This record gives sequence, C-alpha cells and structure tokens, in this order.
Amino acid sequence: MKKTLFSAFLLLVLSNFATAQSAEEIIAKHIRATGGDNWSKVEAVKMEANIASESAAGMAIGWTMTSIRNKAARMDVSVMGMNQTSVVNGDKGWATNPFMGQTDPEPLTADQVKSMMDQTDIDGTVIGYKEKGYTVEFVGKEDVEGTEALKIKVNKGGKKVEYILYDPETYYEIKNIQVDEVDGKEVESATVFSNFKTVDGIVMPHSLQSSSPMMGNTTITLTKVTFNPTVDMTMFDMPKK
Repeated sequence: MKKTLFSAFLLLVLSNFATAQSAEEIIAKHIRATGGDNWSKVEAVKMEANIASESAAGMAIGWTMTSIRNKAARMDVSVMGMNQTSVVNGDKGWATNPFMGQTDPEPLTADQVKSMMDQTDIDGTVIGYKEKGYTVEFVGKEDVEGTEALKIKVNKGGKKVEYILYDPETYYEIKNIQVDEVDGKEVESATVFSNFKTVDGIVMPHSLQSSSPMMGNTTITLTKVTFNPTVDMTMFDMPKK
C-alpha cells in the first residue's frame, strides 16, 4: 500500500515537473520565433491602425497607441472628427470620452490605471515572466480556427489571469484571453491574432480580432509599427480643464 501511494505521489510530482518544463519550452520557442534578443532593444513603440467595430458599424475609426517601456502609454481613438484619449503615466492616468459627453480630461480610477499599465509592458507577458512575478503552466490544447493550439495559463497575481495560445508549428501567439477585475467586476476579453509581419527583426501580428463586453467584436488592422520612435513626453501630461 505504501509503495503504491509513493508511486502515485512520485508520478504526480514528475507530471507537474514535466508540465512546468513544457510551458517553459513553449515560451522559449515563442520568444526565439518572434525576435529573441531584439525585444530588449525596444524602449518605445508606436502603433497605428484602422478599426472596424460592431458598436460603431460603418464608421471609420482611427487608432494610435504610443507606449514607453514600463512608464507610460497613450491611446487615441478618432471617430467622425472626435478624439477619445486614454493615458497612463506612472501611477496616474486620465481620459477623455467625447462620445459620452466627457470632453474634459478626468482621472482614471486605480483599477483603470493598473489595467492600462499592461500597455507599457512592451515585451508582452511572457518575456521575463519570472521577474514580473508571474507563474505559468501548460493546460493542454485548444482549437483556434482549426489549429490545435498549445495553451499556457499565466497567473499574474490577484484575480488577474491570462491564457496564451500558440501555433504549434510557428510558435506565434494566435489567441489571447484575459480575465481581470476592474472596478469590482470581472472582465474577460479575447483576441485572435493573424497576418504576421517582421518589423526591425520582430514578428508582429497586423490583424487582431477582439471581443469584449464593452466593445463587442472589433477588428484592428495595423497600418504602421514604429519601434523606438521619438516621443515628446508631454503627450502624457493631463491637460488643464
């Protein structure tokens, strides 16, 4: 009986170790496939895109995101001559939303700041995940539009969890699911990535299809990606009312 219990325990330990190793191997292959050491050379990135959204059917939507590594990020969305801006800068942030009648900038809540700070993590979730305090585990496979993707669960602390699904041939990230709590409510969003292109030695998806409770189904098509652009840091300052 003792021998059987010991064998079962040993099998469980080895199984958990193999799973942890598998997750690490998948992540290492992903990093190599998408640019490797080139990521460490990036201190800022600017992305420009066009958006098509169910919540604004038929409207031409422009989108720009400028991010400074671990420091600041600004997102601008323009529709019909109006511009919505969301900014995080350190532990503070602000936003305007003229579509809801909020033309003056207002401070973001602490949860909103924490959520938007993810945009300053230029490397993405898995590069340096241990240093960030995250843990990872391989949780099996899942179909993503006909591809049996490798699924990694990333525990980011608190109630924040991220699932990353990789193409088993290219090791590109082809789907991402994020679960977070914002202002006391659990929010889940999913994004499917495609149309991968290489920019300055880094592989980036240029088509993103997202679904979230706030925006519904949205397609983002990147038109330009610039690494290490010249950035005027005053763009992150909150304008005076």
